[in-house]
Amino acid sequence: MIPSGFQAEAQRALEHIRYLSVTIGRRGSCTSAERQAAQYSVDQMDEMGVQNARLESFKGAPSTYRPFALAFGVALLGTLSIWLGEQRLWLALAALLNGVGALGMLAESDISPNWTHRLLPRGTSHNALGVIPATIQRRHSLVLCAHVDTHRTPVFYSTPTWRRLFSMLVGIAFLSMAAGGAFFALGALLGATWVRGLGVVIALFQACVVILCIHADLTPYTPGANDNASGVGVVLETGRRLAKEPLPFTEVWLVFTGCEETGASGMAAFLDDHAKELGSDAVYIILDEAGLGKLQYLTVDGLVIKRPTHPKALELARRAVAALPSLGMTPRLGLAYTDALVATKRKLIALTLGCLPEAGGGEPSHWHQITDTLEHVERGALEDALAMTWQIVKEVDKL
Repeated sequence: MIPSGFQAEAQRALEHIRYLSVTIGRRGSCTSAERQAAQYSVDQMDEMGVQNARLESFKGAPSTYRPFALAFGVALLGTLSIWLGEQRLWLALAALLNGVGALGMLAESDISPNWTHRLLPRGTSHNALGVIPATIQRRHSLVLCAHVDTHRTPVFYSTPTWRRLFSMLVGIAFLSMAAGGAFFALGALLGATWVRGLGVVIALFQACVVILCIHADLTPYTPGANDNASGVGVVLETGRRLAKEPLPFTEVWLVFTGCEETGASGMAAFLDDHAKELGSDAVYIILDEAGLGKLQYLTVDGLVIKRPTHPKALELARRAVAALPSLGMTPRLGLAYTDALVATKRKLIALTLGCLPEAGGGEPSHWHQITDTLEHVERGALEDALAMTWQIVKEVDKL
């Protein structure tokens, strides 16, 4: 049984999703469409009476795949160089370039600054934000966040089998760089030319990943109805309720980030500018894919390195679940990363809420696919997300 009062909000959230995914459409990072989505968020906050609604610009990455293609490409060049001559110098160069590629790939997967950022162009992106003050006294700060940009639609997200194969291939390719760095260094040190035989297998894996990354960057953007117009709709409608019913002791920020899909640089820019003002005990609630499937919260976040969610954030989630047991919100491990990862790495209290189709239910997720369209968004999932978000908002105010 959904708590009363969220059906109308779910309908309005659907209208936000319609505007973002149909009227604006595909919203690639650092594109004019992404800026339109951010401006739409500002316009909606203005209409609700949210204070100081505005855009803030920052430099972000236009592509999520170019840094990985560059890291694997450098490693591949190193691996191919072992056949340029018999001298140990070529093995040493191969070891160096494989090590550099491995470090770049690992840092990029953990959305950390790395050498690829110095070689690739950056673009202009925007965050949209506004503030709803506490009515009595600010004792707590709460940030409700959702990203407005959408992902590319590569083939390796098209089916569960493809996703498993791609994940396995990327893992093997990373190991190939690490192993290549180690074995080629050993060969250079000992003069063991037999390690060149390993180069064939290593080069094969690295070339496959480079090709897949190039392919991914040539595919169209998804309309992003679920990922993540649904999150934007939930945050906007929670903000509308807060504008009418502000909290006595909690100042609430509504934040709509750009460039989440290409390394969460919008959240990083927001924290760089405002984390000190918000304080180390501020709570960050991220809505990501809130429109299809069963409501869940993340206990770990990250693509390769899995970062545990802050204990205080998990306690908030458990209290909200206890207050609304009928929603059946459950914990799960993160598959990739969300905006919360940037805050979690800074030891801030961040929690991601989202939905996932139930295993065996027969409903595809449409994640990072051209089929992520309005007709696949479920009103019931939006109602669940709205109800749980509101419950967490109330739990924060009681801290």
